Amino acid sequence: MKKQNKFKHIAAGLLALACLTAGTFSAKAENVLPGDINHDGTVNTADSVLVLRHIAELEKINDEYLTLADMNGDGEITTADAVEILVYSTTYNQPSISFPTELTYSCGDRFAFEDYIELPSSYKDITFEYTFPKVISSDGTGMPVLEYTNTGKIKAFHPGTVTVTATASNGLEAECVVTVEDNITVSNISVGANNLQVTKHIMTKNDAYNETDDFTNLDGIIIHSTATPGVSADIWYNSWNRPNTNVAVHSFLDDKGVYQYLPFEQIAWHAGKPCNQSYIDFEICEPAGFRYVNNVITGYDVAAQQAYFNKIWKNATVYTAYLCTTYGLSADTILSHAEAAKKGIATNHGDPDHWFKLHNKTMDDFRKDVAALMENPVSLDVISVTSGTQIPQTSDYDFFSSNDATPFDMFKVWGDESLRY
Repeated sequence: MKKQNKFKHIAAGLLALACLTAGTFSAKAENVLPGDINHDGTVNTADSVLVLRHIAELEKINDEYLTLADMNGDGEITTADAVEILVYSTTYNQPSISFPTELTYSCGDRFAFEDYIELPSSYKDITFEYTFPKVISSDGTGMPVLEYTNTGKIKAFHPGTVTVTATASNGLEAECVVTVEDNITVSNISVGANNLQVTKHIMTKNDAYNETDDFTNLDGIIIHSTATPGVSADIWYNSWNRPNTNVAVHSFLDDKGVYQYLPFEQIAWHAGKPCNQSYIDFEICEPAGFRYVNNVITGYDVAAQQAYFNKIWKNATVYTAYLCTTYGLSADTILSHAEAAKKGIATNHGDPDHWFKLHNKTMDDFRKDVAALMENPVSLDVISVTSGTQIPQTSDYDFFSSNDATPFDMFKVWGDESLRY
């Protein structure tokens, strides 16, 4: 992934340059402030003195600024204008930009300092540049705390603290101390009367998190199922949060809720090229009580598994409705991995269609239910944010075992050599 050391953003705005103190800076004016005769971005006694010197023919005001000197609009430059400039300079509230002095984010968050800036519509273009040193985090990854993404956002990359310097086009500077934390965030998703708990804990040591770019376009959502019977959503964190992994998905979902392990802004390794480059995905966890033999579900009791299936169906449709609404996608952009394979954009998998059909459900049924849910209001409310040192359940399974007999190696089950790209 291409790394950048600085980023220039053109903010729509005209700013009166006055001061740079306590994290507040102002930028230069462009011919609009009445009384700013010397065109330095402020209205003060220097402008009043310049008017008096102009009247005394000791100094000439540039023709383009004469209209700014005519404070009373009578068509003449007189001492009355100099007096009015003095009054104006003591009462005029210089517009400014407040730059935050401290910010805190969780690993995986994206942000832009422009998110904190509000400018009057009458302002003109001003250039801002943000720079920060390449501070290496203390989590043992050897990765920096902050990085720019390919889309220009700043990525809260790994735990640590970095001081960011903001430089306005006039050369004034302000600083912000940005702290990045490895947090577990628990939220409640509401889609109408339906609620779903989502636990977000980013896999910061997974190769996909550290190597892939952000989406530049989003085509839809891919639905998977794990082909690892009985392995719940919370278990995958410790198994995949490590280097040298060729797979990564955005989320896992089971009958209890969702665990999100990658930022939705970022490309995951879940279905191969070109699907990975433009689709969000999540895996539905399959229940215990059966196994795969030669890639075929064996010993599956449909009646015994119906209650679990009903729960994951509801959770998956609610979650997908939330994702579609949040990212501006329609229900017809939802594909199973099997459908994506048939379209020639993904690896040759049969999930989750192979499982859905055992319960007389299809992806058409899934899309229909999602579309109906999308008619409802959607919201996300954070319940808690805790330190990432509170690691989720430790997995007893080695998903990367060289033992072909293990029923828990989902990628050997489906025959992929790699989903990395």
